[in-house]
Amino acid sequence: MADFHSTWHTHLRTIAVANKQYTIDQLSQIDVKHIMQDIKDQVSKTFTVRKTAAVALLVTMTALGGTAVHETVGKTDLYYQVYLDGQYVGMVKQPDFVYDKIAALGDRLKASVKLVPVHQRTTGGPAEAEVALAMNQAANPQVEAVMIRVDGQDVAAVKDMATAHTVIDRIKAKFASGDNAVKQVKIEQTIDFLATHVNRDEVRSVDSVVAMLLQSKEKPKKYLVSRGESLWTIAMKNQLTVDKLKAVNPQISNENALQEGQEITIGAVEPLVTVETVEEITRTVPIPFETEYQDDDSMNKGEQRVVTEGQPGEKTQKVQILKKNGQVYGEVVLSEQVTKEKVNKVVVRGTKIPDQASGDWFWPVASHTISSYFGEWRGNSRHWAIDISAPIGTPVYASNNGRVIYAGWDGSGYGNAIRISHGNGIVSIYGHLSSINVSVGQLVSKGEVIGGVGSTGQSTGPHLHYEVQVNGVRVNPAPYM
Repeated sequence: MADFHSTWHTHLRTIAVANKQYTIDQLSQIDVKHIMQDIKDQVSKTFTVRKTAAVALLVTMTALGGTAVHETVGKTDLYYQVYLDGQYVGMVKQPDFVYDKIAALGDRLKASVKLVPVHQRTTGGPAEAEVALAMNQAANPQVEAVMIRVDGQDVAAVKDMATAHTVIDRIKAKFASGDNAVKQVKIEQTIDFLATHVNRDEVRSVDSVVAMLLQSKEKPKKYLVSRGESLWTIAMKNQLTVDKLKAVNPQISNENALQEGQEITIGAVEPLVTVETVEEITRTVPIPFETEYQDDDSMNKGEQRVVTEGQPGEKTQKVQILKKNGQVYGEVVLSEQVTKEKVNKVVVRGTKIPDQASGDWFWPVASHTISSYFGEWRGNSRHWAIDISAPIGTPVYASNNGRVIYAGWDGSGYGNAIRISHGNGIVSIYGHLSSINVSVGQLVSKGEVIGGVGSTGQSTGPHLHYEVQVNGVRVNPAPYM
């Protein structure tokens, strides 16, 4: 009898929770028949999940019957059989286990729940795990759906085949819109639709699936630049092309000017689906003009005259623009027609080498290191030239236009030497040469290579002896350099 009263008190507590107008003390003073009638009246109204506990207690009390209130049940254990929508799913020891599960699932649980108390001897024990699984499945039942597959991989479920096609059409339309005429739209990956069953909450909307398919498959990989590295060395190290590195790092303008510690991207992010479009456009592009040169031996070398000014032309092209997910990766010129002919620029340039100096003079060697100045004393004599230090073989240039009047060995101490007459009595002399590139009678132009620096003749080291004479008198070469 004590077991029954304990069980009855548990039922009263449950009723008090399900029917908030009662307290346990109040319920203990109410006739059982009155309680059952009150619960029936509530259940007869609009059913909600919150009344599930009341329904279970109604079933419990009905099963116990009027006689059970006053009779013992013998030496058996009390269990509760659980039914979902009338189907038995398992047995529990405590009804609170079911009520707590109902509260946790909330409005997601659409099935009716019934608890039937039984007194029995059992060796299998309660089956709370099976009951919980059944209630979870009832809250999130399997529904018919269509699975969208990309290259054989399940990626998203939608409610039906029409929705699946809408997803793909929306993705294509995203990249097929614009001012250009789109001739072709295709998805590179293989897309399949498969009828299946999934949990109800796994079915996704069109917008969410479109966004997911256009998201990246992987996060871009980053690379930290070390000292002395360039895009070329980084590309080789990561088995990439420089063009690909430049494509994913548009912020890099100079591929050879990376800074130590700079972070760059080495992995392109790719979406789950790639939409390739082919667009056709008509455009007008300029035709650049070229420059044509005509030689004139009546003009001095270095002089030139524009005969015809150049003008660019124009042509109309019909072009296919190739894009992937809206990014241009190539183009094909289908046809083109010249609408305006170009006019090339024509320039006449002189080829005559004058035998007289003109304009500014040219420094006779690239080095500007003077080892001996004009007029310096050397023992009992003075130095009537300028010596310029330079390595053997350094090119020696004609300081101005003129005619070679001597080229060879000079026994007076100059060694290999060249003398050039520039007109008006001006002669330049280049001594101690290692090589001579001109011959007597040859016309040379200003800046032309005539030989190489050496240390021939009376010389203590490689340098150029540069001397200038005006009407046979040695003068300071500085104004003639």
